[in-house]
Amino acid sequence: MTIRWHRGALDTATAFLAALVAGLSLMVPIDFAWTSTTSAVRVDLLVVSLPRAIAAGALVAVVAAVLSNALGGQLMRWGWALGGVTLLFVNHLLGRNAVLGTSLATLNFLDSIAGGLILGGSGAAVLARGRSAIAWLLGAICGVVIEAILPETHPRTVEQHFPQNWPAIDAPPMWLIVLALVFIAIGAYREPAEQPAETSSLSLPILPIIAGTLVIGMSLFGSEWLARHGDSLPAVAATVVVTVAAALLAALLLPDREGTMVLLAVGLAGAGSAVLTNQVPSWTIPLMIGLVLVGLLAGSRWPSPRVAVVAVIGLSAYAVLEVAAGHSTWSAGAGHAGLSLVAGYSFASVTPRYGSTRVLGISLIYVPSPVLALRDYVNRGHCLLAEHGKPCDYTDFTSYAPGWMATATACASAFALWLLWRRRPTG
Repeated sequence: MTIRWHRGALDTATAFLAALVAGLSLMVPIDFAWTSTTSAVRVDLLVVSLPRAIAAGALVAVVAAVLSNALGGQLMRWGWALGGVTLLFVNHLLGRNAVLGTSLATLNFLDSIAGGLILGGSGAAVLARGRSAIAWLLGAICGVVIEAILPETHPRTVEQHFPQNWPAIDAPPMWLIVLALVFIAIGAYREPAEQPAETSSLSLPILPIIAGTLVIGMSLFGSEWLARHGDSLPAVAATVVVTVAAALLAALLLPDREGTMVLLAVGLAGAGSAVLTNQVPSWTIPLMIGLVLVGLLAGSRWPSPRVAVVAVIGLSAYAVLEVAAGHSTWSAGAGHAGLSLVAGYSFASVTPRYGSTRVLGISLIYVPSPVLALRDYVNRGHCLLAEHGKPCDYTDFTSYAPGWMATATACASAFALWLLWRRRPTG
């Protein structure tokens, strides 16, 4: 009994660490300290390529999950994760010792690809393991929560012009990467060499990849479009329709009601993009992690996708009310707390049959949402297109547009879920 308990605890810790490291490597840019010896052009290329790097990493996660299910068992799944964390370790070594001329965009793409390999392999490996699956979801969602809070605003504005004085956000930190590398290596070593693949996974290896490519690609396209045309109401409306339509088509490509998680994730990503802010102090991170865990346990105990849909719509509406009431640290904290609870409950209340479906759903909360692009646009307007030398003023939480778009996306996702459930009445 003691040996079995220790094995379960080790599996749970491995799943949590793998998902957390994967999430941080996907969401957080490479350490700003790496930019201290590079040129401004390379920093600009890093910023421009960041959304595409995240999307590439998310798609890699889906591909890794699908192939590991179709072509092998647990050993291959943890092998994907081990290869990813090894690549992440080497990439951070290169970044820390980078010299002038190193491509920051390439390093960031490698970071995202490594995170995708870890996320896809570990997500497929923990599908049928109750506690490990909860721990994996906790780590994956915490990656978003931590990314939203860090980095904190530097207290001395005058020093922010110098990269060496910027707050370090080398996330995941090297010590966490090494810890995850050790745990994943042990997990891969302990798995048997032969393990049967998931039922029916060999007959449908390509559909989840097509579904992931469709919904991730359309989210990225919508984000890039609104980043330039956020002042056009028809463009915003069309983006909502196209994004949700792509998610519905992706859901229909998946068997039975597997697409429920995809549509929930699209609505949740929009809601999170409307309420997240880095104005919440870092000491609240343990509290937010605890709320995610509470949501996961509640979703596991009382699962109801319908309740999750209503909660996502309510969270999106809160983003509108937050602007109306005047944004404050307390309202931002309440938004983070609500998002932590809703995200945990939503992902735990849906139990997919295939690991690739869970990985696809989680990956969508990392991909830049069109709501986030609209929020960025209304904060800066045409600032980036202004004349050189003209200062840019950023005013967050002064426009209702992101909240209304998030609400529209959540409502459209709810309607798409109704269509999916009506077409496939049995799960």
